[in-house]
Amino acid sequence: MPKLYQRILICAALALNALFLLASCGGTQTYIVQSGDSLPQIALAHQVALSDLIAANQDRYPGLAVDPENPPVGIELVIPTENDAGIGQWFDRIAAASSPPVTPAPDVPAAPNEKINAIVQLILRGINHERAVNNLPILKFDSSLAVVAQTRSNDMIRRAYFSHDDPQRGSVAFQDLIRGQQYEFLFAGENIAEIKNQGLVVPVALTVYSRYGADEIANQFVDGWIHSREHRDNILNPHFAKTGIALGVSVDGTRIVATQIFSD
Repeated sequence: MPKLYQRILICAALALNALFLLASCGGTQTYIVQSGDSLPQIALAHQVALSDLIAANQDRYPGLAVDPENPPVGIELVIPTENDAGIGQWFDRIAAASSPPVTPAPDVPAAPNEKINAIVQLILRGINHERAVNNLPILKFDSSLAVVAQTRSNDMIRRAYFSHDDPQRGSVAFQDLIRGQQYEFLFAGENIAEIKNQGLVVPVALTVYSRYGADEIANQFVDGWIHSREHRDNILNPHFAKTGIALGVSVDGTRIVATQIFSD
């Protein structure tokens, strides 16, 4: 894999405490899963965030959080609306859930699209592979933690900082978010990392987001975390059983921030 010749920063924290069949009924949109579908593809087609799609269906189909790439054929998924967004509304949501990393407002991060969803799935796969080879159970994808991770990544893009601490309040940001949605946990942790171009002016085709494929970007984040002691400690923490992962991408594609949240 060619090395990304851009800057990558990583940081960790630990805390204790394509055919689409549509149907609608009563204003609720649903979708019947077809052979070959994956949840990232379905989320993209319906312009919703992957974490919101899983959250809307997790009560009926808890297995979706374990294997988002292989939903059972024939099940009926509820497609969430803006009113179901939950904690994402804390930051006025991101633009449409399936836009490319270009929007009119310079201070609004890009919303998840097919490439971003693919990177998230590859990061999850890489992290779980590392746990498996160390005889640890794989982490279950948790939609609530994914929303917290998305909020964190977007906020670091929006306010141009890179830290576990909120630059205004000084508190640990991911803990504030988890507690704010009354998420129950005894142990929680956070890994963050960023990749960005060094130059002040970068042609669109040469930005880190445009130039590199999903596998290259995902591997850069996974390798960086695995080869850093603090991040590896989070990844291999036997107390952790669930995780949420999300990316934030600057509107010009020159900066990508990854956040992984862990909990017991």
